Amino acid sequence: MKEFEIKVRERIYHVGLDGGPEEGGPMHLDGFALNWKIIEVEGSVFRVCIDGIEYELELRENEEGQTVALVEGEEYPFEVSGLVLGQRAPRKAEKPAAAAPEMVEGALTAMMPSKVIAVHVKEQDEVTAGQVVLVLEAMKMESELAAPQDGVVAAVHCAPGDSVDPGVPLIVIEPKE
Repeated sequence: MKEFEIKVRERIYHVGLDGGPEEGGPMHLDGFALNWKIIEVEGSVFRVCIDGIEYELELRENEEGQTVALVEGEEYPFEVSGLVLGQRAPRKAEKPAAAAPEMVEGALTAMMPSKVIAVHVKEQDEVTAGQVVLVLEAMKMESELAAPQDGVVAAVHCAPGDSVDPGVPLIVIEPKE
């Protein structure tokens, strides 16, 4: 596994990649598992697929000399450190990352920093597997989050307009008994 840290807009993410760019595979972002694959590369422009959603990004240097990922016209300055093959990347002592959010069974979370566009449920609503309950926007792309199972909405921790971090429970769905 390749493990490293990536700093995007002052937040440090711990990343672990299984597999190479051709075959893709599991990616661990701050402990959350995602699937990734590079679909196409043309110069410095990449088309990648993360958990079934395709993104196009361009790596380049901005006017300040920072390396940035350009996604849908928006620049995301980033730095990569500790890219080491086969061992855990060392953590920076001078600026510890925020603690990983606690895993909550039945919780729907964002895969990356996002903005809540719509919440289609409230607490105690009954939902069916596959029903869209939340719409998020990240990098100017909307994604719908669906109920993973039939159940009842136990908690709603977000509202339209909220900025949310990856891995933080947004909606919790308890299975139907």
